[in-house]
Amino acid sequence: MNINLNITIKELLTKFPEAKSLLHSYGLGKFEQDEVVNTLGSVLKVRSALNMAKSDPQSFSKAIIGLIGETNGDFAENYSNQKSLSMLGLLPCGMKMPFKRRFDEFYAELPNKSELNCLIEGNVNHELSYYPYIDTLEEIDELPDVIVSADINSFLHKAFYEKFIKTGYFEAVAMNSDNPDFDGTDYLNPDGAYTMLSANILVIVENKNLSSGIIRPKKWSDLLLPEYENTVTMRGQNNFFCSGVLLPFYKDHGEAGIHDMARTVKAGLHPAEMVEEIERGKSGTPLYIMPLFFAQRLKDPDKFSIIYPEEGAIISPVFMLVKKNRRTEAAVIADFIVNKEMGQFCANAGFPSVRSDVENHLPEGCKLSW
Repeated sequence: MNINLNITIKELLTKFPEAKSLLHSYGLGKFEQDEVVNTLGSVLKVRSALNMAKSDPQSFSKAIIGLIGETNGDFAENYSNQKSLSMLGLLPCGMKMPFKRRFDEFYAELPNKSELNCLIEGNVNHELSYYPYIDTLEEIDELPDVIVSADINSFLHKAFYEKFIKTGYFEAVAMNSDNPDFDGTDYLNPDGAYTMLSANILVIVENKNLSSGIIRPKKWSDLLLPEYENTVTMRGQNNFFCSGVLLPFYKDHGEAGIHDMARTVKAGLHPAEMVEEIERGKSGTPLYIMPLFFAQRLKDPDKFSIIYPEEGAIISPVFMLVKKNRRTEAAVIADFIVNKEMGQFCANAGFPSVRSDVENHLPEGCKLSW
């Protein structure tokens, strides 16, 4: 992957919001401020800014790649190539790299790997482009044999369900999926098509630098009260916000709950930007809804506290779809993904497994809500 440094700083941050966390260390701290990004950053090229700051552009490019993970350019430019894939994985930030490391070790030992074509990428890199493409598909042959995906996305939309799930093209893979950490969540798919693997856990984080005078919420539903107006940042950008958060609020509180959330949410950011904002402590909002994986990256307890709502931390699913008429080699991949070793690998990275024989290491007081 190559990062084009001949675009403006604003264009770079729009494409790779995670890059914002690197600006200060490369002498571009002024662009941590949105107003500077929208003014000077809209005309100043990244390479020029780095040269002015006497920072190495190549080092900056490598740092971005290390932060976001390598993206397959061919796939991003032509999603129709996915039909040649044996397995496609689109995973949350934080889960992608440990999953890929273990998968690559497994793949290297396969005797027939020349017959397989696998791709693992970050979910965020394609959220606004790949999933709308899925809504346009009409034929099962346009999809990989095995798909691992995250969040509430097009694979769970009505159109996909009607065309590919209800018609019986996919089947869940058998596994011992009754980990007590998931008790009461009732996550199993009644259609027997989706295989739940793991979860991205969403919690509330208090920004102590800005929370003076704000009553500490105890429940998710507290955030719908008028006194929390403009106090929350959640994952999102422009006109997009995380459906993994919005759907549970809609389920419990209906359309009125979404309107109340619109009053409560002030901004949308990538979780890496939320961490940076809390650590800076000078701007932002009193409260953040973010994955536990990122919340645990915060270092100074004087600046933050993690709130585990009484209803339970929201589960944003990591699930697998496997074609019923899959190739034999793809079946081997699916069996590996659901095994204990991979489940423990993901749990150790902060993404709990549904397998009963995996130790998830959830923090005390963190129950789960589906």
